[in-house]
Amino acid sequence: MSIESDFRGWLTGAAGVTALVPAASIAQNEVGEGIAPPYIAFEIQRLPDYGLDNTLLSTQITASVGCWATAPGSADAIADAVTTALAAEDVVVTQRGSTFNPETGLDGTTLVAEWFL
Repeated sequence: MSIESDFRGWLTGAAGVTALVPAASIAQNEVGEGIAPPYIAFEIQRLPDYGLDNTLLSTQITASVGCWATAPGSADAIADAVTTALAAEDVVVTQRGSTFNPETGLDGTTLVAEWFL
């Protein structure tokens, strides 16, 4: 499986997350048109770490997660559930913020999570 598939599986496999957001509303990069809130969209970045002899030592993975809902409290609750699900996989949330999308009228809580492979 890919890192993206694993990450989505961690979220869709967590009862606390899917109690708030249907699995079909959890997507990589963007949520499809016509999907009603709440939803979660995530992006994954990889940063390889090489030794002096060009040997791959590890890869730092960074996930940017947007938790979107019709109210700030709902977005925060989703982010709390995502944080708990990721902690179960030994993934650390290193940043958390709030946002608003004036085009959709949705409130969001953003997370940055990091781990190493």
